[in-house]
Amino acid sequence: MEAITPEHHYRKQTSVTYRKQLGQYFTPPAIASLMVSWISECNPTSVLDPAVGLGIFPSMYQPLDERAQTTWNVYDVDEAMVKATKDRTDSPPSINLHHSDFLEEDWEQMYDAVIANPPYLKMSTHQHKQTILTTFEEKLRLRLPGNTNMYNLFLLKGLNQLHQGGRAAFIVPSEFLNADYGKKIKQYLLDQKLLKYILITDFQHNWFEDALTTSVILLCERDATNDSVEFISMYTQEDLPNVHTYIATQADHDQPLGKRYLFDSLDASKKWRVYYQPSLLKELQQVKPFTEFGYASRGIATGANDFFCLRKSDIQDRSLSSSYWIPCITKAHQVKTPFFTEKDWQGLFEQNAPVTLLNLQSDRTLDIPIANYIQYGETHQFHLRYLTKHRSPWYKAEVRDPAPIWFRTFNRTKLQFVRNEAGIVHLTPFHSIYIHEKYQQDIPIIMAYFLTDIAEEVLKESRREYGQGLVKFEPNDLNHSYVFDFDVLTTYEKNEIRFLYEQIRECPYLSEEWEVYQSKLNDYFLDLLSIEKGVRAHLATYKL
Repeated sequence: MEAITPEHHYRKQTSVTYRKQLGQYFTPPAIASLMVSWISECNPTSVLDPAVGLGIFPSMYQPLDERAQTTWNVYDVDEAMVKATKDRTDSPPSINLHHSDFLEEDWEQMYDAVIANPPYLKMSTHQHKQTILTTFEEKLRLRLPGNTNMYNLFLLKGLNQLHQGGRAAFIVPSEFLNADYGKKIKQYLLDQKLLKYILITDFQHNWFEDALTTSVILLCERDATNDSVEFISMYTQEDLPNVHTYIATQADHDQPLGKRYLFDSLDASKKWRVYYQPSLLKELQQVKPFTEFGYASRGIATGANDFFCLRKSDIQDRSLSSSYWIPCITKAHQVKTPFFTEKDWQGLFEQNAPVTLLNLQSDRTLDIPIANYIQYGETHQFHLRYLTKHRSPWYKAEVRDPAPIWFRTFNRTKLQFVRNEAGIVHLTPFHSIYIHEKYQQDIPIIMAYFLTDIAEEVLKESRREYGQGLVKFEPNDLNHSYVFDFDVLTTYEKNEIRFLYEQIRECPYLSEEWEVYQSKLNDYFLDLLSIEKGVRAHLATYKL
């Protein structure tokens, strides 16, 4: 019978909401063992665990030399965590327990080793956010945005307090490797020459319960002679023993297990996915940056959807004039197919879905019903929300031109593009894709391309992973992506694509006929992209 671990017991005793509020996600024993083994190899006399949780790292630690004296300093803001660590380790004199916030502790004490699974929590929730960020800028000369996740700060501060010759092991969300905000973090790691191994976990598997994010293990060493880092991908938990053995040999392997790069060859401004995952782009011809043809921007953010998004019953009950609202898609599930028509919107409206957006302008006189509704909003303090309190007047929502194509922000099984035939606006569950004036007549051709498998695979190279198959795109991820070069199309080829597009447009979504025409479109663009037959043969199983 499997032993009940402290982590298992704690999860039974606390709610998911409470653990998420503190960013608590517990390290699996097999991963903890690898991380502890890494730091133990440098025979540390002092070890820092800045977010000790339930104490798995100090409880597993065994010095290589039994006569060695190793002192641990461990921190946690949750008193229950500190007590649990004390009970788990019997609180030997070599462990100093601190019920305090490591981010607010001094920067002077140095350590031979640092090991951590830091909290996954937005810095904006911290009551001393600005003071801490100012200190980081002074100490590291690194200005971090206010929405930085705390794990980045734990990583940077912990590494800053690592002695020369010391080792560090962190398990953190992998998203910073491929996100714009991660550029400064990656550049710091490169400048300091700290990275030794980056262990990438398979993006279809979560190591942590309750977490959507995926993880990366950073094994670091402050060694002035270090000039390279090795990326190693792990696809299942069964890969861990092989990786563990490989790293434990300590030798400079002639044949790397993963992909090794000199620090000078790594670009912090790039998504680092290019260094450890295969790139389909290398196989393609006839591609260009998407910004050659259009651009993406986020949907409308109201700051108070419960106030701004109205149902038919709200409009009728409050006698609101049609001049005060406009049709709007407010939730991703309201759109079921790649073609959204005025009839589709009308059906949602009649079903009393919240598919209208309050559209008030400050330069017009408001009638009594709408004035009463604004008063209702202020009574319920909608005007004090973060976004609304920074508007003047607060009830004037953002203005956006309807985009011809929408792209779903979060996708799980398949990327969702939608042709906005209704000509309406949408909120943030979708991004807007606008097409440059020069290519307005080619919108059906561009949409036809977006319906293909090859378009999806190319675009996925710009994605962000959040675990369990969930991927996210920010507008700039789309803007920095590549698409087929529509400029090379002849008039004949455009007509062929338009014909296939019109056929698929008339088919019931995902019907047999739909699949036939979608396959024909895919084959057509595969030929135009000049993909070799061998590449085409395995595209069906080629998943980034």
